[in-house]
Amino acid sequence: MDDQLYDAPAAITQEEFMRLFSQHSRRIYQFILTLTINRADAEEIYQSTCVILWKKFAEYDPAGSFYAWACKMAQFECLQLRRRNRRLQAFSEDVLNLLAEQAMARVERIDARQNALADCLSKLKPRDAQLVDQRYYEERAPKDIARLQSISVHAVYRALARVHMSLRDCLTRALAQEHRS
Repeated sequence: MDDQLYDAPAAITQEEFMRLFSQHSRRIYQFILTLTINRADAEEIYQSTCVILWKKFAEYDPAGSFYAWACKMAQFECLQLRRRNRRLQAFSEDVLNLLAEQAMARVERIDARQNALADCLSKLKPRDAQLVDQRYYEERAPKDIARLQSISVHAVYRALARVHMSLRDCLTRALAQEHRS
């Protein structure tokens, strides 16, 4: 019984790490690729970053952004590789830091847009949400949607155009409001 209590926090930590890492792994790799000259270097840095993230996960503050924390670790790994390998010293550390800063800012803008889009999608009328699901998540062709809903293909295209405009307007308002905040 005591062994189960002792192992539970480690299992929760492992599960939480895997959830966060799975959610952000592709973006972490993209961040690293932004800072490196070629894919081979990016792969090497990504692998070492993965190991470091796992080893240092206990130091991660759950109140903060896992992605930002992981990118800081990756940036440090890029600097370490750069210091060890003269071929990678084409950029100064200042340039590397500026690239990292710009990459993080770009990701934050993308995250803001994705969050705003998710919010706008949640506000769609059920029929419009169903149309979006069928077209983009189920990847159904408009002619298949028309057959399923017993409407014309032209009606599907009109409805999609209306939903696109509605989402665009909602996104524009949400991002403008966030920019004012």
